[in-house]
Amino acid sequence: MPVPQQLARGDRMGRGPYEKSGLIEDTGLPPGKVVKERFEIFYPLEEVEVNGKTVEKPAAYDLDVEVKLTYLPFGTPNSDPFVWKEFAKRVSISQSGK
Repeated sequence: MPVPQQLARGDRMGRGPYEKSGLIEDTGLPPGKVVKERFEIFYPLEEVEVNGKTVEKPAAYDLDVEVKLTYLPFGTPNSDPFVWKEFAKRVSISQSGK
């Protein structure tokens, strides 16, 4: 992992933000290693009035999530993308709140 030269001190930037703070996002997939990623998917909310108070409740309790792991050779979706893995899953939350 690269070491930030400025060590997040001072107001000088250096050659880029990666040298200022040392925060680099790892977007590579190492060969032969299982990688787990976590994504936050927000349920759609709607404002409902209950007993004179405005409360946010989910608009839907079930979501259909589709995931495609795609390799883009030159970084554009219009080039020749290669789909490595694709799956769909239905995610639901409890309506009773337990």
